[in-house]
Amino acid sequence: MLKFLLNPFENSTDRKLLIFGCSVFVIMVLLSWHWNILADGIVQLHNNTGLPLWKVFLNTSMNNILLSMLMFLIAKLIYTKSRLIDVLSVVLVANFAQMMVMLLLFNPYMQGVMKPLETAILGGDLTLKTVPQINLVIISIVGILAIALLYYFFHLLVLGMKIAMNSKKGYHVILIIILTMLLDTFLHILNPYLS
Repeated sequence: MLKFLLNPFENSTDRKLLIFGCSVFVIMVLLSWHWNILADGIVQLHNNTGLPLWKVFLNTSMNNILLSMLMFLIAKLIYTKSRLIDVLSVVLVANFAQMMVMLLLFNPYMQGVMKPLETAILGGDLTLKTVPQINLVIISIVGILAIALLYYFFHLLVLGMKIAMNSKKGYHVILIIILTMLLDTFLHILNPYLS
């Protein structure tokens, strides 16, 4: 299982990857709907007011479709035999990291841990003296794990895309990361999401 999580694209069939990726997508939609999460960018997650399931589905789909189209364009320019289904599978599988961030940060327990921090900041306590120390320790640990999961997202995206576009060049890694971050920023600023 650990080997699959580190590199799911090695020794996995197209069908297995697509099923895994679609399962991740469904779980992300359900978590976003149940816990009121808005993915307003490729790697950005924020609390939101409750949205109907169909709007959550469309918002999540938009991120996956736009990233898939961008990655497919890059892949086609680099390797003309690249297939859209391979790129879509890569994007869906890479979202496993985002799903883990949702589970880590937006679960009811963590929301309860973060509430005193939010109250302190809104109340003007910038030194956080009113926040229990254990809460700050938990938030710090979870923050480090969330950063590690961001790295894991790009790890999965780059690994999969290098296979999808038959690349062995190092600068393709940088290109994938930069273009993904630019798309994330563009989506966050433009905010095309249903609310």
